[in-house]
Amino acid sequence: MRDTGPVRKFLSLGSRLAAILGATAVLLLASSTTVVAAPQTLREDARAGVSAGEIAKPRPTKATSAKNLNPPLRWIPPDIDKSMPALDPGVACPLPQVVAGAGQRMKELVENLQKFDATEDLEHFNLDASGSLSRQEARKFDYVAIINPTLHGGFQVEEYRNGSVAMSQFPAKIATMGLVAMALIFHPALASDFNFTCEGLGHWANRPAWLVHFAQRTDRPSRIRAYVIGDRHYPLPLRGRAWIDADTHQVRRLESELMKPLPEIKLAAEYMAIDYDSVQFRTHGQQLWLPLNAEVYWQRGKQRFYRRHSFSNFKLFEVDSSQQIQEPQGSYCFKNTSDRDIAGILSVSSATGVSEKAVSIRLTIPAGKSVCKVIGPGKDVNIRGDQVTSAIFLHNGLAGSITDDSVLPNASTLELIPESSVAVVP
Repeated sequence: MRDTGPVRKFLSLGSRLAAILGATAVLLLASSTTVVAAPQTLREDARAGVSAGEIAKPRPTKATSAKNLNPPLRWIPPDIDKSMPALDPGVACPLPQVVAGAGQRMKELVENLQKFDATEDLEHFNLDASGSLSRQEARKFDYVAIINPTLHGGFQVEEYRNGSVAMSQFPAKIATMGLVAMALIFHPALASDFNFTCEGLGHWANRPAWLVHFAQRTDRPSRIRAYVIGDRHYPLPLRGRAWIDADTHQVRRLESELMKPLPEIKLAAEYMAIDYDSVQFRTHGQQLWLPLNAEVYWQRGKQRFYRRHSFSNFKLFEVDSSQQIQEPQGSYCFKNTSDRDIAGILSVSSATGVSEKAVSIRLTIPAGKSVCKVIGPGKDVNIRGDQVTSAIFLHNGLAGSITDDSVLPNASTLELIPESSVAVVP
């Protein structure tokens, strides 16, 4: 897999915290990048039939061999919707105020964080058939995250480890990214994608906290995460629970899991838990809430993995104000309206007499899905937006099967040519 610089995929529906699976079962949890603002709505749906009981990290026990995508997974924490932490009885929850308060904290994080550096310690384990940990691998990274607000109320996230985005740095060719962005589901740019339900008042770290259940809305695109195989995108609908401090509305803990297995990529289960705490930056005297620890469990086919992260030694850096708000310089976006995958070649030409060379990109657009390629230096189309003159997209679909949702630089053109001889990219 080639190193293409910061993972930055600008999509017409907003960018996603993406998970990328390679041909050798490589799993890459990649950071969200650009999220555009959307109108915020709030739904409070009643939930019934939830049993009480503390959620505790399970001790590995013998599990049934995975013969389908819904095995009894005792090696992984309990299903979030079937396990409820203890709650204080008779306490009414002001859901709109809690979600709005958490959203305001996320806006403050995006506006104030800019860029930070930390030491990241990573431990990775395989899990055997009995659920026991084996084959431990460890890594230590100099971790840098950059979160910038955009012109339209959204944000951009970039991550570097040891100054690079190379996936080869990680054990088992599995790169876990985007942990810093998960709580941003409460940001006003993303909150309208979820249904929120207040489950009651509980406690976390000896402080009162509202327990807020979240679930991806079926009438909205899944923008926070997606699994990708090659150029094929599989949006990942999530559900989970957040512990939100009753006084400050800071997210103290967040757990998420799949709403359902993804049989197309043999993904049976995934569970993520992230603990947040206040970080005092000595260099600026600023206090921000950031992830300190995280755990990830997942199963794809018969392979099971467990990973834990910890962050320490935080430093805050200032980003020049002229660089804080940057929009991509355009994007080529194609939607496949047919019921089969369509392959194509995007050829982009630059103005004569400039240093940028023409760019040719092969891609496959899954049935009913969209694929976008970003324009700009260091991006998919490595040409400055003001130097793009024209582009041609040859594809093997029928006329009208591909629609153009591109955002093009001024004075540039795009021609779609159907029924061309192009092979599907595996």
